[in-house]
Amino acid sequence: MTGLVSAGFRGLAALRRAPAFHPVGLVLRGELRAIADDLPWPSGPAPVVARLSKGAGTPGRLPDALGLAVRIPGAGRDGGPWDILLTTAGRGHLGRMLPRPAPAWTRGAYSSLVPYRLGDRLVWLGAWAEASSPRIEASLEAARAAESWEFVFRTGRADGRWSDTAVLTLTGPGADAPSFDPMLNRPGGLEFAPDWLARVRERAYAGSRAGRPS
Repeated sequence: MTGLVSAGFRGLAALRRAPAFHPVGLVLRGELRAIADDLPWPSGPAPVVARLSKGAGTPGRLPDALGLAVRIPGAGRDGGPWDILLTTAGRGHLGRMLPRPAPAWTRGAYSSLVPYRLGDRLVWLGAWAEASSPRIEASLEAARAAESWEFVFRTGRADGRWSDTAVLTLTGPGADAPSFDPMLNRPGGLEFAPDWLARVRERAYAGSRAGRPS
C-alpha cells in the first residue's frame, strides 16, 4: 500500500511540477512566540517563514482546504528546522481529523489533522486567526493584499479541549518557499500517531518530493 501511495503522489507532483497538494501559495515572514510549554517551542520569540496555500488549487476566491505551513529554523532535530503544516478542518473529536473547505483565510480552524505523540500523550495542533481579524477571502490575491496576520496556536487534548500555546504574527512577504516537510523536520521526541498512518504520510511526502522538479 505504501508503495502505491508514494507512486501516486510522485505522479501528481510531476504532473503539476509542484507539490502534489497545495501546489501554489504565498510566502510570508513573521515571528512565533510561545505562551505555554506543552510543545517544544523555542524559548524566545523566533523568526519564521510561513506559506498560505490552497489544497486543490481552486481559482480565485472559491473555497478550498486552506493550508498554513510554518517553518521554525533551528527548532528541529540536530539544529534543523521544525515544519508545521495545518489545514482547515473542524475542531471536535472527529472534525479536527478531516480537511474542510473554507471560504476565508481568517475564519474557522486549522488543524494538524493527526496528533503528535509526546511521551505518553497525544496532542493535536490547531490555529485560529485572532478574533478581531478582518475577513480575508480565500484567494491568494486577497491574502497578498493583507497587511498583517495573527494566529493563535492551540493544542488539543484527547478529550477535545483546546489550550492556547503560541502566537504567530505574519508581517510581510518572504523569499522563496522552502520545501516544507513535517515528516522529516520536527523536534526529537515528537512523533506522529498512529504509527501506520505516519508511515503512509511518510511515503506520500517522499513521493511528492521525488516527483517535483529539482
